[in-house]
Amino acid sequence: MITTSFEIREITTKDEYARLNDVLWTANFHPYLPVFTACHSVTGHTPEDRSKDRALDTDIQWAAHVKNPASHLIYALDKATGRVAGGCEWWIFHENPFPNGPHSIPCTWYPEGSERAELASQFLSQAFFPRQCWLQRSHAGVNRMGVHPDYRRCGVGRLLMQWGHERIDEWGYESFIEASPMARWLYEACGYRRVMGLHIDLEKKDPGDEWERLTYECRPPGVLLLWRPPMGVWDEKVPTGPWAVTEETWK
Repeated sequence: MITTSFEIREITTKDEYARLNDVLWTANFHPYLPVFTACHSVTGHTPEDRSKDRALDTDIQWAAHVKNPASHLIYALDKATGRVAGGCEWWIFHENPFPNGPHSIPCTWYPEGSERAELASQFLSQAFFPRQCWLQRSHAGVNRMGVHPDYRRCGVGRLLMQWGHERIDEWGYESFIEASPMARWLYEACGYRRVMGLHIDLEKKDPGDEWERLTYECRPPGVLLLWRPPMGVWDEKVPTGPWAVTEETWK
């Protein structure tokens, strides 16, 4: 059994984030998750392509983080070696993040008007539509979780989740996650329950060659919607799902 001591840190500089993003890219390509190419600028698969794409993705993701006051980027540092073991982005919304209701999510990392950008937008817009409908109130969520293959099954994911729960439990916030089937077990072990499975529909009338190739190569997985009530307490006050929460629910 591997025993390692980790320190959880919140990222404050782009250089720190670049170290984490290297790990996130490694995690998503070992094993390879094809849908990663929809959410990140992936133009090729040679070492040169990977280095260029990762650098551009770092620029894009860091700029988005800086603009989003709800974004908290954290990582687990192996105190013995100084290596980044894994990390994620916590979204902590202190007010309704969707005051105008559900909306489509544009893709800014592929050329505007391209089928790659259209497919990415459709995927993300469908994946986040339930959150936009049901959680128009203060809440939290986890985005871009990844652990380096060398550190899997060492408790890194639990520590990253604990960091967020320690904060949101003080405010009595719910947490909602759009998860891949592979990540489900970590979240369920941390007090989440699956409320629904979501099928991403990427069918298109008269698709072009690029669209057909991408839908074949990306193979978007079913998305699992997981929910954790305030404090992770599943008692008789908890309704059937986040869509049934009212102002009186937690009183």
